[in-house]
Amino acid sequence: MNQARLWRRRLAAILVVWVAGQVPVTSWAADGLNTPAIAVRAPERVVLIAITNAGTRLVAAGEHGVIIYSDDNGKNWTQARVPVDVTLTALSFATPLQGWAAGHYGAILHTVDGGATWQLQLDGNQANQLTLAAAQAALADQDKSPAASLAILRANHFVADGPDKPFLSVLATSASQVTVFGAYRMVMHSDDAGKTWVDWSLRIGDRLSHHLYDAAVIGNRVCIAAEAGNVFCSSDGGGSFPAASPPGTGTLLGLLPTGDGGMIGFGVAGLAYRSEDGGQSWSSVPVGAQSDLTAGRVLRSGAIMLACEDGSLYVSQNHGNSFQVLRHAEPMAVFDLAQAPDGDVILVGSGGVISLPIANLNRT
Repeated sequence: MNQARLWRRRLAAILVVWVAGQVPVTSWAADGLNTPAIAVRAPERVVLIAITNAGTRLVAAGEHGVIIYSDDNGKNWTQARVPVDVTLTALSFATPLQGWAAGHYGAILHTVDGGATWQLQLDGNQANQLTLAAAQAALADQDKSPAASLAILRANHFVADGPDKPFLSVLATSASQVTVFGAYRMVMHSDDAGKTWVDWSLRIGDRLSHHLYDAAVIGNRVCIAAEAGNVFCSSDGGGSFPAASPPGTGTLLGLLPTGDGGMIGFGVAGLAYRSEDGGQSWSSVPVGAQSDLTAGRVLRSGAIMLACEDGSLYVSQNHGNSFQVLRHAEPMAVFDLAQAPDGDVILVGSGGVISLPIANLNRT
């Protein structure tokens, strides 16, 4: 699949590329990384790409650095103070107060007040330098792998390209431990709540630097959903992410635990797969989707909900072995979803925010 098309679907925005006669990407990045998010009269109506829970609060993020939060189950929304005007693609909270957002131009943001205000912790230029430092360390290691020279070449390309690559997923596993994944196998990790960052990209068992779209805790593992059907799982706390058996060749956009020890991966062309052995083998799951499955969530009941680019929603009540389509179809592309404290499902996408009453889940 054409990569620009795939990113449009996943991020709801075309990645900025340099075209002769236009403004260089480095100038665009400098502007976006040094300009506060635009103030919007109705921020719940802008394109939103990620939503998550911060305790009883809902927090969503999307285009132009817009982050919004709701303390009344998604009925009313307030725009947060954000120091960047870039597309934000991912959110993760370790506690009700402490969380991270990430997105285009290598931006990583941090909040300590539940998402009301944010601070920039890392940008794409700094991330590129960390990638270069990790590659140089690998090359200097007496026990260096044959991939060390390729790592230097890749890092130098990153530095030369500037901060043009997006982060796509954030996984905060504690108030101090957070890992951010992105395009071209970008991985940044912090074990001090983002005060310092290190490049973890060489820990991913992927010489071809595929895009890393999502990361999830599956039992005692951290697993990554990636481009071209790749899955990488760590069982040693992030020390290494060897490749699991790929379920297919279609790009995976998400991974979820199934609640019975398994996991389900989903992505382009409505494809979904289930594994019961940590990704060593997979079986196809017939969802019935007609376009890309862009997001998923395990609801508090244990039901698994998947969202489709065409606005369709699918629910499994049997740990992801089969899915039923909801009678409720949304008039927008859905990019993420979360469950409000009152049980309603809150969808975000190309049309902003839509609330789905929990009673509708019984109409499958």
